[in-house]
This record gives sequence, structure tokens and C-alpha cells, in this order.
Amino acid sequence: MIHSSLFISNFDKGEQIMRKTGIRIVSFIIIFCFLIGYVNHVLSVKSGGIYRTQKFYELEDNTVDVLVLGSSHAFANINTAVLWKEYGIASYILGGSSQPMWNTYFYLKEALKTQTPKLIVLEGYRVVEEEEYVMDSFIITNTYGMKWSRNKIDAIRTSVPEERQMAFLLGYTQYHNRYTELSEEDFLRDRGSKMYENWKGSQILMKTTPLEVPNIGDDIADIKLTEKTEKYYRAIIELAQEKEIPIMIVISPYGGIVPDDQALFQTAEKIAGEYGVPFVNYNDRSDLLRINYETDLAEESHLNYRGGYKLSKALGEYMVSHYDISDHRGETIYTSWEDDSRYLYALMTNQQMKEMTDVDEIQEYIQEQNYDVFLSIDGYGSADNETSGKFLDRMGIVDLGYGGGIWYLKNGREHIWKSGDGEAVWFFETQHNDFGVKRTRLEDGSYKNEIIIDNQIYKTVQNGVNVVVFDQTAGEVVDSFGLDADDVYKLKR
Repeated sequence: MIHSSLFISNFDKGEQIMRKTGIRIVSFIIIFCFLIGYVNHVLSVKSGGIYRTQKFYELEDNTVDVLVLGSSHAFANINTAVLWKEYGIASYILGGSSQPMWNTYFYLKEALKTQTPKLIVLEGYRVVEEEEYVMDSFIITNTYGMKWSRNKIDAIRTSVPEERQMAFLLGYTQYHNRYTELSEEDFLRDRGSKMYENWKGSQILMKTTPLEVPNIGDDIADIKLTEKTEKYYRAIIELAQEKEIPIMIVISPYGGIVPDDQALFQTAEKIAGEYGVPFVNYNDRSDLLRINYETDLAEESHLNYRGGYKLSKALGEYMVSHYDISDHRGETIYTSWEDDSRYLYALMTNQQMKEMTDVDEIQEYIQEQNYDVFLSIDGYGSADNETSGKFLDRMGIVDLGYGGGIWYLKNGREHIWKSGDGEAVWFFETQHNDFGVKRTRLEDGSYKNEIIIDNQIYKTVQNGVNVVVFDQTAGEVVDSFGLDADDVYKLKR
């Protein structure tokens, strides 16, 4: 006869073993899923278009007053910092490179889950799209940032031929071999960049390409949009109107416009007119923007930071004049817009300095903008020359009796550290950057100076004055130049 207490004891032990086994299995599954998710995050493509969408999901609900949609003509040309600083407009640019209208439509559907903007701005350049399916890289850029939802599935199905849809839906198959391309940013939050901490989607371009003023002629006959492009162009407008959100269409000015582009824009404008939607083609108004095609374009397709400033200022003025859009400057919940604006303005200010060639102008600009400065006198450089002497004197460096040395000036004026006569070393760090200055005595009795920022040594000239200008707001080296003693202290970069 089996004793009942023994039976119960064995049963309890069995139950405990099963429970422990179950816990181990569940724990293994959780850890496995976490690892797979992490590996997937590391290997996944991190283009601006994908990250722009992912950062959109981090926004507080119903904080975006102006939602800008479109391709690179939207995020390169329209500057959220200008809209904020000049008008207090809380805008976000949600788009990707070469984004066709069907992807823009699904972006809008996804955005309206969490945001109810006061205005939708569609940068409509991609009405020129002629293909039914764009390149794979653009399909990935314009779909892989979306969260899993019906919208993402529909976006992929619309973007990819039926026989290839499963590969894109699986996602991992498109980037599983990226391990050979991995860099530090793949493992870091916000890709390890200050740019992305408060990013609102703008990706302004700094280079300048002088171009001729485009001449597309007059009396251009309309050209029909492709069936697929027109379908989703109309769908964007109809969705906005269904949600009772005002929408306007904008075409940014660009240097490479041709008659066929203009013909398609004319057709798009007539379609917008059917819905009573404003359509502003700034290629027809570039003179009102005062666009200078020699200085304001990055290349044929996009404006640079100067041209983008002009467009954004004019666009912001149009918005506040025609729509009920609040000025949120000073409101705590919009601090990230203020921070993003400060960062982008710092980038534009920094670019202006990089383009300067006059030493006196550079010196004045350094102190006006409160840049941090690392400065060394190397080799047989001295203050005896008029150029170097004036520069050093204006920077407040007058104690040159021992010859050579290194200085660190905060805000271009405040002397924080100097090397003194002899060997010296000093290191410090901020949230994003590491700094070091070293002065080492060599065997021949001379000294070697090193200015080190983020493990990179900066030295432009061997003999003369070396200057490294750093911007704490942007977290970047603005400029590194030298006054070359071997060439009568001319500016060298």
C-alpha cells in the first residue's frame, strides 16, 4: 500500500521540477529573443531615412504642429531649426531619400496614429517618379524604420514586386551580412552623435556648388503623372482632408530642374487645385527667395544651408500667415525643439567660419561665437611676425618669454590652461568628447606639442602657430588651421 503522504511528496517534487524546467525554458526564450533583437538592431541598416522614422516614434503625442513629408528635397532643404527659431513652429520632417508617393502615403498614415498636426506640408518633388518600383536601397530606407503594423506590411507590399515581398518582409535577409561594415555607431544610442539627441529630421548640407540659373523656358505642355504616382499623390491629399488637417504642396527650388520636371509640377498643381489645396512651386519664385545659384546650392538637386535658410524662412512666414499655428518658444514640453535648433544653428555658424580666409576676420569670429580654442606655438614659430603677433595678442597670449607652448582658451577669451616652460600634460572629457594637450621634451632639447581631441592629433604646420577651434554646442572641431612660419605666416588649412 502506497502511503498518501509519500505520494503527495513525490507529486510536489515533480511539480517543482517541472516548474523549474519551465522557468529555465521561458528564461532561455526571453534571453534568446533579447539577443536576437539586439543582433538585429546592431546589424540593421541605419540610414537617415530609417532613423528619421524611428526617432519620430519617440516624440510626445500631439506635439508636432507642422508635419513635413517627402524625399531629400524635404529634409535637405527645409530647416526645422529656422522654423523654430524664427517662428516657434514645432515641425518634424518625416521622409527618406528618393521617397515615392506611395511610401509617403504610408508614412502619413503611420504618423497620424500619434500626431494631429495643424498643417501637413508635402514636398512634392517626387511626383517626377516614373518607375513602379524604386531601387532596393530606397525601398529599405523608406520602409524599415516603421514599426511592425498593417501600414508597414502594406508599404512593403506596395513597394516590392509580389515574388520578392517575403524577403523584404523578413527584413533580416536584406542586411544579415552587414557584420563586415559595422562601426561604433551601430552599437550606440542615437548613433553616438549629438545630432540625433533631439533630431527633428533636417539634414542640412554644407557644401557649395556654383551653378547657372536654370532656364526651363515658357509655355511648357503638361505631362501626366504615372498612374501609381498619381494614385498615391491623391491619396495623401484625400487622407489629410478626411482627417480635416490642412495640407499644402511645396516644390523646393533646385538647379537641375528641366522642362519635363516643370511639366509634371504643372500637372500636380492642377490636381491639387481640384482639392482646393495650395501649391507653391518655389522654382517659379526663386527670385523672391533671393536664391543665389552661385552660393546657395549644394549641388544640382539640393539647396545648401544658406539656400535652406532662405526657403525655410519664407515657408515659415507663409505658414504663420495662412494657418493657425502656435508659437511654442519658451514652453517646457518643447525644449527638445529649442535644443535641436541650437545645434543646427551651431552647425551653420561653424560652416561660415570654415569658409573664412582672412585671419583677422577669423579671430574676431572666434571670440564673437565663444568657441573653445586650443593653440600651440611650434618649431621656430614666434610672435615676431606682424600676422602671428597680432593674432596672438588679440587672443590674449602675451607671455611668450620661454618660447613655444600650448594654451587652452574657453569661449575664445578665458585662459583655462597653459603648458608653461617645460613638459606638461592635461586631459579632460565631456559627455561626448575627450581632450588632451601634451608638451614633451625631445632629445635635442626642443619640445613637441600635441593637441588631441577624440584620439586625433591636430597639427597643420610644423613651424608656426597651430589653432584648433572647438564648438561645445555641436560637439565638433570647427576648424584646424595654422599660421605657417615657413611661408611668412600665411593661413594654412
